[in-house]
Amino acid sequence: MKNKKILLGAGMATAIVCGLIAGMMVLSFGVQPVVEENIRSQWVQQALGDADPGAGNTGFMYIMVYPHSADPGTDYASNLTNSSAYEYSDSTDCELTGETPHSTAVDFVVKVRINNTDGYNTTGSTWEDSWVRANMSIDFDYISDESDTAMTEVAIGNAGTTYKWYHYYLNNGGSGYTIGKGETFNITSHTLDIWE
Repeated sequence: MKNKKILLGAGMATAIVCGLIAGMMVLSFGVQPVVEENIRSQWVQQALGDADPGAGNTGFMYIMVYPHSADPGTDYASNLTNSSAYEYSDSTDCELTGETPHSTAVDFVVKVRINNTDGYNTTGSTWEDSWVRANMSIDFDYISDESDTAMTEVAIGNAGTTYKWYHYYLNNGGSGYTIGKGETFNITSHTLDIWE
């Protein structure tokens, strides 16, 4: 009788374990696993070429020291001309052409071109201005420098879904920058970042 109880107990334990395994197998086939994809996004600094970043590329177009604008949102929403700038260049690593007058308020303006890969949202069928940003550092002789300052963005226009152009400017909080007689300045860095 004792052996029959042991066999009955062992049989019940085996049946319960087999039942649990079978139940787990049924559930694993009937329920799809949850898969989470972690997409990491970050600001990626773009290389700055000269004037023409090349076919299909995002990049730098020009930099200007421009007469201070009281309405930069309007004035910088269209292309600027070298003839109206105090100083300008189509290159990022050179001496600017022209001279900035002393005691005259000026703004620093950079034009960039963004391609559709970097700035166009195909899902929403729209250009995403927040996917692009620019910073600039300027070292002045006699006043505190602007170190890695976020530039203000103004959209110029786009070529459908191929390119979009922007001006980025620094205007000293709306006052413009003024250099003194004999003072010099140096643009020590300019960065263009794309959100990826």
